Amino acid sequence: MTNEHENQDRARPDAIQWKLGFGGEHKNSIVWRCDALRAGRLYNRSLFGTREEAEQFAQNMRRVEPDQMFNVEAIKASTVWN
Repeated sequence: MTNEHENQDRARPDAIQWKLGFGGEHKNSIVWRCDALRAGRLYNRSLFGTREEAEQFAQNMRRVEPDQMFNVEAIKASTVWN
């Protein structure tokens, strides 16, 4: 006689922590985009889940890269992924 449940995973659901990255933890329809501009041209673009994260990032980068301009704006998440 064989045990039907022998090959099943037996991890407790409360012992597993699901970290799916930015997209998995974000539940809003709005994301915050921070564009870094140098000489009027887009140099780098970063996305954040909250305005506070984006503003903190821009503030830190202004100290490190004083020759760049940083623009923070809200955009619809559907324009980034669907």
